[in-house]
Amino acid sequence: MTYKPRESGPFASLKLIDADSHITEAGDTWTSRAPAKYKDRVPQCHADEDGVSYWFVDGHQKLSRDNSIAFVRKNGEKIPYYGADMELAGNQIGGRKEDVHAAATEAKPRVELLDEMGIYAQIVYPNIMGFAAPAMVQGLDRELSYVICQIYNDAMRDWQAEGSERLLPQAMLPFWDIQQSIAEAKRAKDIGLTGVLMAGEPHLGGLPDLGTEHWYPLYEVLSDLELPINIHIGARNWKGEQGGAAWPSLPERAGKPVRSIQTELSNSRFVANLCASDVLIRYPKLNWVSVESGIGWIPYVLERIDYEYREEFPGVEPPPLPPAKELFQKGVYGTFWFEDAGPLALLDRIGADNVLWETDFPHPTSLYPNPVTRSEEKLKGLDPAVIRKIVQDNAAKLYKIEV
Repeated sequence: MTYKPRESGPFASLKLIDADSHITEAGDTWTSRAPAKYKDRVPQCHADEDGVSYWFVDGHQKLSRDNSIAFVRKNGEKIPYYGADMELAGNQIGGRKEDVHAAATEAKPRVELLDEMGIYAQIVYPNIMGFAAPAMVQGLDRELSYVICQIYNDAMRDWQAEGSERLLPQAMLPFWDIQQSIAEAKRAKDIGLTGVLMAGEPHLGGLPDLGTEHWYPLYEVLSDLELPINIHIGARNWKGEQGGAAWPSLPERAGKPVRSIQTELSNSRFVANLCASDVLIRYPKLNWVSVESGIGWIPYVLERIDYEYREEFPGVEPPPLPPAKELFQKGVYGTFWFEDAGPLALLDRIGADNVLWETDFPHPTSLYPNPVTRSEEKLKGLDPAVIRKIVQDNAAKLYKIEV
């Protein structure tokens, strides 16, 4: 199959771009590419004392369970996150690798699936590398961390080529070292990657916060390279509390959305800080993306900043920054997939130029198996020019995709 745009309906003639999907890294992603001196230290899978296979790094440091973090079976069925299939789902974090669809890991099956679903291109984020960031920051020497990032980015460039340049993984930066980050950003651009992945709250892991001069040299380089900074909800670099948001009395099916809400809204902290700082003024060409975090909360955050920050008092000078909404629209994007309120009722308060469409394939909350149909039904009442921006043009401009 090849990609065929819809012939009729709200998405007719468009090349749909999914702004958030994931790759399940193959077990040999690092070991097959590592220099001999690092072969035993890069991420790899083997059984622990309990007989269960896990990802390990630096020989002994456990990262996560060795499964797919994917919820689509080989036969195309979606795996429930709860209930009778919990064991198959790998203790709530995806099906066993041998049970899930090849498109979770392999480029060519992924492109074939895109053609079946009617999606032209995908921006792709990691699983192990994204969710294992605490280990990279807190437990490894800097040289090993840098090698792990470089190998991941090389592997993703190969994957992008295998996917006929329709799969666009974002580059991991060794953001715990500013000079290495600058070097890797330049290298990522040279090898054809289209954006970088960073943590939204590095100060919680012992690094300077994103508003400090520490980051300015990197911001300058990323501005010149026109590489957006993607802050994915899984890209953390501290070992904060996990899974504690839901009441213990709730059944699993109810607890899961409560935890998802808290995880996704964690990006509101990064967006609020960014729009209360002068970073977007200092670096007007630099773009930021809040990934897999929805958009319905954005107007509240922007209004809340202005309500308090811009309140007038006798003898007090007005704040030096433009309104938060204006700052947001200068260079910040949000992604949505399941929402009604965000795309249908709040676009004028967010900005149609600042919204991207995603599917979250192959995670448990993804729109699979019929993401395009579900989204067409949702967005059909919007102006065609707005729809074109959301599902095609905004992402194409941001990530330099030829449409």
